Amino acid sequence: MVGPDYTVCRVAVARTLPLRRAVLRPHLPADEPYLPPDATASSTVAFAALDGQGEVIGVAVLTPDEPPFGRPDGGAWRLRGMAVAPEHRSRGIGGALLDAHVAHVAGLGGGILWCNARIAARGLYERGGMSAWGEVFEEPLIGPHIVMWRRVGADGAARAPAADAGPWSA
Repeated sequence: MVGPDYTVCRVAVARTLPLRRAVLRPHLPADEPYLPPDATASSTVAFAALDGQGEVIGVAVLTPDEPPFGRPDGGAWRLRGMAVAPEHRSRGIGGALLDAHVAHVAGLGGGILWCNARIAARGLYERGGMSAWGEVFEEPLIGPHIVMWRRVGADGAARAPAADAGPWSA
């Protein structure tokens, strides 16, 4: 996947950690190691947006995880650690990262894609075919979030029902 001046590709999870920490966990002391649960899972997949010099300017990871609204019939994948460097926002990088993860889930046969989205990023996820589920909740030290989700078909098409339907409605 290529943008006007960046490329989205699969990378090692370790390559996502510095940007994730800087953007998503700036409150942590610099000497405190930041190792999120997905960092060591062998089933975790990471994608990054790289600029023309190969620098990481956007990241997100995907790991198998059951959504908070129950066990799906098919697979379920949680999108975690979506971050774009502040100076590179509003250029389509977040959408391109989301698209890469949707394509990956489709390649696995489809299923449920979900995340705990920061309220400020809700529009990004909605543009990516995701719907809100539940109420806004507060992540300590991080801020308000909401669960976002969508069904992904094997063809990558969104399978989210109407906004008033529940996650398992057809």
